[in-house]
Amino acid sequence: MNSKDRREKLIEILPDLAVIQESPHPDYIANDLLFEDAIWVGQDKNSGLGVSVLSFSKDYQLTLLVDEVKYEWVVPIKVSGKENFTLIAVWAKRMPGASYGKVLYSALQEYEKFIQGGPVIIIGDFNLDKKVRSSYTGIGYEKIMALFENYDLKSCYHTIEKEEFSTESKATYYHYGKFDKPFHVDYCFGSKEVLEGMHSFTTGTAEEYLPFSHHVPLILDFSLQMPTPKNEKTIITPDILKQDYLLSIDSTFATVEELEEAIKYIRALRIMGDME
Repeated sequence: MNSKDRREKLIEILPDLAVIQESPHPDYIANDLLFEDAIWVGQDKNSGLGVSVLSFSKDYQLTLLVDEVKYEWVVPIKVSGKENFTLIAVWAKRMPGASYGKVLYSALQEYEKFIQGGPVIIIGDFNLDKKVRSSYTGIGYEKIMALFENYDLKSCYHTIEKEEFSTESKATYYHYGKFDKPFHVDYCFGSKEVLEGMHSFTTGTAEEYLPFSHHVPLILDFSLQMPTPKNEKTIITPDILKQDYLLSIDSTFATVEELEEAIKYIRALRIMGDME
């Protein structure tokens, strides 16, 4: 994403959060994109490209979960605010002696503590296609997929489309921007909480996006059900009864004294329930 036209396409989507590969540092795009928070990881802030995660909403704050990102580029981030979850942004690159798949696998193994035990999304350009053996040399495609299964993570695309890996009917990348060279190398994996809260998952079309990028966007719309603390209880008062339940306090319906007696009775029932 190194052109103004691409950034304008991003604005059209109106995301709360965006994961952007091949991105310059956010300082260089701040005039075009009015984001609230940003994390960028790459080799050279001044001239290089990396992976950016941008928050366009004051409801979401971003925190990098490691002091140093060793795997290029698999970036663990804590998203907090309106909803809390772990986001692992991916722009997989080859490293010395390691294929795209090997880099991804090694990173996800090391990030196990961030993945287990809570809502998580792993999304981005994995540069991984089962039909391209060189993309997972030294590790094996099945072993990578087994790791996702071990973490109880599922692909949003394959869940929605009900397709098997390597049989995808929709491509996410067109080599050299050519329609006749389609590949499925971009993925979004989510935990159970994410899939249960998924409203939609779509991939952009080549017709719309190839003029701007060789990749099409993955667009996930979801919401998490935030658990209610078990011991949290509303303190019942006459004012709350009037406000929340539109109760009138007069001689026709109930006096203040009668409401206070009813409140005492409700509180007693709660206490008895807690003791059972």
